[in-house]
Amino acid sequence: MPVTTGTYICDLFVRELKLTQEARISTLSDTRLGIEGHNWLRQLLFSSRDGDSVASGGVPLALEAEIVKEVRFFQTHGITPVFVFSGLPVARKEHRAFAKDDHRVAYRHSAWEQYWQGHVEQAQRGWSASPSQAVADLIPFAMQVLQENGVEFMRAPYSAWAQLAYLYQHESQPIHAVYSSLDVLMFGVDRVITSISHTRSTFGWVQREHLLSKCGIAAEQVLDMCILAGFDWCSTFPALLTDIGFSFKSAVDVTRQYGSGFNAVQMMGDHAGVRASNYSDSFLRAYCAVRYHIVLHLDGSVGPLNADSAPNDLHDIIGYRLPATAYHLLARGIVHPPVLSMLASGSWLVFPPPDNGESDEYRRLITRWQADVFRQQCRMLCSRLGPFFAQRKITLQVWFDPQTEIVLHDSKAASDTSGMVLLGVGAEAAQEAHPATVVDVESALGRCATITGAGASKGGEQLATVLMFWLLQSLRFVTCEGQHTRLGTALQAGLRALPRGSSSGTLQWAVVAGAVLLDQGLLTDEPWSVAYEDKRFSAGNTEQQRFVRVVSRIATLVPPPARRGQWNLAYNRDLLAFCSAVKLVYRTAGACVDVACLATPASSTAGCMRQLLALRRAMPLECAASAATGLLTHKLLREHVLNGPGSWARTQAAAGDSIVDAQQSLRNVWCVAEAVRAIASALSGAQGGVVAEALDWARVPFDDVLAGKK
Repeated sequence: MPVTTGTYICDLFVRELKLTQEARISTLSDTRLGIEGHNWLRQLLFSSRDGDSVASGGVPLALEAEIVKEVRFFQTHGITPVFVFSGLPVARKEHRAFAKDDHRVAYRHSAWEQYWQGHVEQAQRGWSASPSQAVADLIPFAMQVLQENGVEFMRAPYSAWAQLAYLYQHESQPIHAVYSSLDVLMFGVDRVITSISHTRSTFGWVQREHLLSKCGIAAEQVLDMCILAGFDWCSTFPALLTDIGFSFKSAVDVTRQYGSGFNAVQMMGDHAGVRASNYSDSFLRAYCAVRYHIVLHLDGSVGPLNADSAPNDLHDIIGYRLPATAYHLLARGIVHPPVLSMLASGSWLVFPPPDNGESDEYRRLITRWQADVFRQQCRMLCSRLGPFFAQRKITLQVWFDPQTEIVLHDSKAASDTSGMVLLGVGAEAAQEAHPATVVDVESALGRCATITGAGASKGGEQLATVLMFWLLQSLRFVTCEGQHTRLGTALQAGLRALPRGSSSGTLQWAVVAGAVLLDQGLLTDEPWSVAYEDKRFSAGNTEQQRFVRVVSRIATLVPPPARRGQWNLAYNRDLLAFCSAVKLVYRTAGACVDVACLATPASSTAGCMRQLLALRRAMPLECAASAATGLLTHKLLREHVLNGPGSWARTQAAAGDSIVDAQQSLRNVWCVAEAVRAIASALSGAQGGVVAEALDWARVPFDDVLAGKK
């Protein structure tokens, strides 16, 4: 099992040697502090994690406040924070997708069992121990908060450790100090801040020279020592593993004894574990991945550290090189890593969602709908990235059937670009900032026919309009000729049903997701193939239960309400399962926009960068989607079934102070519900009658909410 230096074992070793020094935070005044984003965000999540976010599927309640608190702390002490987040993962030759069991799945299932038995505290502990979203999934949210607060940040092409080392060691000193895990010492950083205490206004730091002195090794041996100990890109040297575990000191001793890590590997090559793992190859790959890591240079170029001596097969060690524009878009947070990782690795991996994804409906949404959308994306993108990617085999792999590869693109698909149109962007439009550009789905849907005509021939469309057309085309709302499909006509009817107002832009994306899920047969009044309905919270006759189910699912489309404290209402795993489907739609939509950004030649210009940032901020974040509004609605409807009039007052009392404005959230629900009614009616299926009947029934408990009663 690999041991990661800088997280636990090496930290203990450094603590044991008393190498950590402490200083007043005031000594960092007027400093530009480079912060390794993943490690920083992981620490914040540890202090702000809660079971509520796992049970409802959203972002931890306190995370945004914790991020802002950190920023204010730095600013108060005259420190300019510069956050650097990791980009693409480094290729690992021996790595296999889903090789390890995801223990979070079992923990979540057990937590739900505890909850249904009435053991709420045990359930909360179980949920807290099994976060529904990895740290990497929350980075877009963190970057959005940082952007709103005017804080500098970037994504490195690959590892943030290497990017921080480059910035710190550059002669122009864009950063003056590094706040990171100890892993960054492998990249030659001479000192690293490892902890910051808000309460004591101090920070802890480690000097590389002190570590060398205590260990009795030379500067060039630090990297060897860390590789042997094991870190994210290389497993622990098997000869160092014993029955009682691993000691970091053993990596120090072996490095010192043999003079270098590679010598140690060669001399101990007869060890069964070393032979079986072909460790010498792993060691050399990790060594090159660190020493010649790819970084974004200050002049905008992308290349390796120590370029003069870099090998010519870095693509096999770190990953296939992508166009420079891709790294620039990644650095600004416009394009996210998954699509680029798919290109580099040849696989799009789908992991279990917050509810564990056990239903046939959710799994079909991946293997049929999402896979079909991604085939189109791969054909378009690979056809524009040169001969290598045009022939690239790309597959989709899912956690519930890891042995099966669903082919998204290969050499047979390379010449097939039928049914796809990505419009050009005019030179003037590419240079203009368009600061007032509003990403309006209804407007884009209404203009599709015109922008494929004269606008297309002139190539003068704003980039945001072009990308919206591609997104609507990808999600099957319009044809490549700009004509509305049956689903597009229904979506337009739904968007027109939304009231005009400040919240309509946000609610448009909820309506888009609702249209997709209606079309795919997931937004129904029937239980899914795997249902978790808690009998304690079932109420009413069969018809009423159907109404509650479909209206609560519609409500789950709506962005979650702002919250103050711990969630006071009941959880519902069925609504969490539906929320997972909403997240999947948003994830797919985001990937489509990423593809369009990467495939548009003008996207690297300054004007287009600003347009793209505006578009990204308007797009819904997958990680922020939550079942919270569905749970609030479920409570309202259940109160109506059980106790009749006054359901809104009882719902307010039950929610207490945990929700900032429950009334506005429920008003938003009704707006989206009327839009879904219009979509279902336009699709002319049986579901139209079901939705209409359910909403007519739900109008009674919603009347007090809509009337503005307290």
